[in-house]
Order: sequence, then structure tokens, then C-alpha cells
Amino acid sequence: MIKLSNLKNSPLAKDSFWALAGNALGKGLSLFAGIAVARFLGSDVYGEYGMIKSTLLMIAIFSTFGLGYTATKYIAETKASASGKVRSVHQIAQTITLITSGIIALFVTIFAEQIATWLDSPDLGSLLRMSSIAIVANALNTTQVGELSGFRAFKTIARNNTLAGVVTFLLSVPGAYFGGIVGAIMALVLSLAFNCVVNYCSIKKMLPLGQRIKIRPDEVREIIRFSFPIALQESLYSITSWLGMAIIIKFAGYDQLGIYSAASQWMAVMLFIPGALRNVALSHFAENSVDLAKTQTITKRLLLVNVLSTMIPFLVIAACSSIIASFYGSSFDRLPAVLNICVFTAVISSMNNVLIQELIALNHNWFLFWSRFIRDVSILGLYMMIIPGSSYGARDVALISLIAQIVYLALLLAKNKIIVKRYGRNTVE
Repeated sequence: MIKLSNLKNSPLAKDSFWALAGNALGKGLSLFAGIAVARFLGSDVYGEYGMIKSTLLMIAIFSTFGLGYTATKYIAETKASASGKVRSVHQIAQTITLITSGIIALFVTIFAEQIATWLDSPDLGSLLRMSSIAIVANALNTTQVGELSGFRAFKTIARNNTLAGVVTFLLSVPGAYFGGIVGAIMALVLSLAFNCVVNYCSIKKMLPLGQRIKIRPDEVREIIRFSFPIALQESLYSITSWLGMAIIIKFAGYDQLGIYSAASQWMAVMLFIPGALRNVALSHFAENSVDLAKTQTITKRLLLVNVLSTMIPFLVIAACSSIIASFYGSSFDRLPAVLNICVFTAVISSMNNVLIQELIALNHNWFLFWSRFIRDVSILGLYMMIIPGSSYGARDVALISLIAQIVYLALLLAKNKIIVKRYGRNTVE
């Protein structure tokens, strides 16, 4: 059994501290900014804002081609012995991310009106077009954080996230107050761009010294081969999440999407510790991927930390859900039930995060893709079956997501046991 005292002074504890410290202030400021934006816009317009934001960020995740995870793994494995490999990984990851996100951003710009019309909100077309640059900025951010995690530069990530949180707060609140949804969207774009710039500057300082390396085709193939199933997972998540929101809009309306978006924001804040530790986990799993005993120890420690870090906030938020809902205004009076379900889902999701990083480090990427494919398609099917006849779509969406996360956790735990039984307690071949 892993005791909390065993975590003290370990490299994992040190990296975890900086990952948490940097996300605490940044996520906290983002949460307060989100509450203010929701109050200024109201549930209907906030639902539109949430749809635009989620669309842009999910497309950005897809356009990274899974290179954030890949960069973490390869840099963590080679930074001490192969400086040329590190520079190659950096160049390949940045180039592919920039090209793919740029192409997708151009696609969104060209077809913004058609996308908005399909979402039953033609007036959002100009906003989608205006904010498409956020796809490139967020995609680069994702890959950059992956690179910094490979270097175990979690103190640097902490500083950058804190600065980005301050900028988000300073821009979002006055932007929404004076400019409505347009001001809120512009604040989002500018804060993402700022984060991208500071991350880029940090990476340049950490890259090994040397001339620019000519990238070999076999290196590109190797990275793409590893990234491909991860890219499929990210694409699946982006597509199914976006379709889920579209189903809510079609059958329940922007009001229900606004309520669900508000609850999801609290879920995201609860997951700031597991999310911050995700890159820490992958970095340490990658460095110890040949030693199954060590990976299992890391898994147990991180599961313990994640459960404690989410269960306590869950109990507090659930007890105060009515008070929290009052901060959003009268149009969010049905928020408490959805909020309680979402924050409990965060507890389950935090455990899934640890097991997913372990399986990525152990090269079980195809298993993750197919298991997530079955899960996410099942979620969409349940949405289509239940939401059209529901009087409270936001609550039902939250319940379906909770059940799916519980089933997925059971599947990941079963896979972990199979790996331990197959390879024994010492090494992974």
C-alpha cells in the first residue's frame, strides 16, 4: 500500500508540486472569469459562447495529431543521451502541428457560415471566422506543453500557466462586459496567443545547443507511427464531443447547453490537479517504461493523489451547489443538479487519466483508441435516444457521461491487471 509519506522528496512529488502550483492560480482565475462572462451574457448567449469555444479548442486538439503526448514520451526518453533526437522531435512536432492546425483553421474560416447554419445559429458565422486563429494557437500550446513536460520543466509550465491565467482574467471580464460575446471571444483568442508565445520562448531556452538538424524521413515515420493511434483518439474525442453539443442544441436548445457548459467548467477546474499531473505522469512513465514494478508504483501514487484531490472539492462543491448557481444569475436556476453530477464525474475521470498515461507509455495506444471509440459512440447513441424526449437535457447528458466514465474505468483497471499478470512484477519487454 502506498502511503502519503512515501511521496515526500521524490522527483515525482517535486514535479507534481510545480505542476499543481502553476495550474492553481491559472485555473482559478479562469473560473472566476468564466462566472463573470456567464453572468454578463446570460445562459442563452453563454451557450453560444461555449459552443464556439469548445468547437475551436476541440478542433485544435484534433489538429495536434497527438504530438503533445509523443513529444513528452520521446523527449523524456532521449533528453539525457541524444540531443540530436530531441531537436528532431521538436522540429517535427512543431512543423506538423503548425501545418495541420493552419489547414483546419483555414477550412473553418472558409466554411464558417455553413457550420454556423448547421448549428441553428447563422449569426455565429462571423464569430467563428474571426476566432479561427485560436485553433492554431491552442494546437501549438498543446504540443509545446508536451515538449516542456518531456524536459520535466514543470516549474516553467507553472509560471507560464499562471501568466496565461492572469491575462485571461484581465481580458475576459472587461471584454464580456463591454463587448458581449464578441469581446469574450476576442479575449479568448488573445490569451491563447499569449500563452503560445511564452511557451515558445521557454522551449527555445531548453533545446540542446547545436545547428539546425536535417530531419530524416525515417524519424518522421517513427513519430507519426507512434502518434497515429493517439491522433485517432484525439480526433474521436473532438468529433464526438462536438457532436454531443450539437445534439444538445438541436433537441434541448442553447439554454441547456449554457447550463451544461457552466457545470463543465467546474468539472474542468476540479480536474486541474489530475490534468496538471497528466504530463508529469507520462514523463515519469516513459522514463521507467521498461520497469513494470516502478510504473505500478507510480500508478498507485498518482491514483491516490488524484482521488484525494478531486473527492474533497467534490464534497465542498456539492454542498454549495445552490450558492454557486446563484452567482450565475436567474437563468441558471437549474444548474445545481447538473453541477453535482459533473463534479462527481471529475473524480472518476481523474482516475482514468492516470491509467491512460500508463498505457500510452507502455505503447498500448491502439487499445486506447478502440476502447474510447466504443465508449464515445455509445455515448452519442444514448444522447440520441434520451435527449429528444427529455425535459432536462443538461442533466441527462451529465448522467450519461458519468455512467460512461465509470464503465471505462472498470475496463482500464482490467487492462492494467492483464498487463501485470502477463509481464510479471519486474520488466516489460
